[in-house]
Amino acid sequence: MRRRKSSQRVGARTPAKEEKRVLLSFSPVSDDDALIKVGKFSNFSSLSNAMTHHTFSSITSLHPPANTITSDNFVAIVGFGSLLSQTSALFTSPNLRNFSVVRVRGYRRVFAHTSPIFFSRNIARKETREIASLSVEECEDASFIGCRFEIPMEEYPALAMREAEFNFTGVVTRDVETNEVVGEEDVKSVCCVRGSDAMYTSQYCKKVLLEGREEDNSKCECVKCALKEFGEPMIWTDELIFPTRTYCRHCVLAARGLGKAVEDDFLDNTFLADRKTRLREHLERDPSILEELPPESLAVRYGG
Repeated sequence: MRRRKSSQRVGARTPAKEEKRVLLSFSPVSDDDALIKVGKFSNFSSLSNAMTHHTFSSITSLHPPANTITSDNFVAIVGFGSLLSQTSALFTSPNLRNFSVVRVRGYRRVFAHTSPIFFSRNIARKETREIASLSVEECEDASFIGCRFEIPMEEYPALAMREAEFNFTGVVTRDVETNEVVGEEDVKSVCCVRGSDAMYTSQYCKKVLLEGREEDNSKCECVKCALKEFGEPMIWTDELIFPTRTYCRHCVLAARGLGKAVEDDFLDNTFLADRKTRLREHLERDPSILEELPPESLAVRYGG
């Protein structure tokens, strides 16, 4: 097994090996909240105990794909939007390590995902349809430059809670210049790939899971139901929605912080929901997007 050294290392902590597959309930929370809620559980056993005592509202798996776990029990992650910012990545995973720039082939970045977080944070613009966040989807001839880092197994649940509507897919990450595999050759990296509303609700929506039963009459807090409260019927859409302005600015600045090649790739290989318009074109039409500062409460979180 050969391991390639990454360009940057941040923190290092090796948790005890734990193979148990865990189920825990899920409700949509902010990145910070996810870290706080999961942080109080020291291991998978205590997480499972929290599930038993109904800490949250429905169910999600908190164990990463087996082929994304390193030999020393860290989980490899791909960042392609906000997680291009190491500051953002550290909000969810404060002990990440081996942060490096990589290329992922066979996928493209698209602004075609909606999140209730943008509405609750008052940064979505419903009237102009500037409500989209980023996802990636399979596309045979496409590629994008992102980042790869590794997080302790115990910090993976926070990421799983935050991104539950995505498909956690293992992808190969390669060095941008040499095309060599980054990390252990037989270990892929978790990438948040486009899911579907039907798949998500069949697993996480209480209204679907408990349909026709009276066991639980409490409010469902899944992503789908949370979006409906803001008047948005779909998590994943092919409607021509546009990037959420302050989020888009944050992602561009994060890419810029990793160098010109990463920024150019982000602008030229990120698409609007029509899958035709590149982000560079969108920003040329409305350059004020990059001048729009986030609310003061999100200045660090969405500061690039």
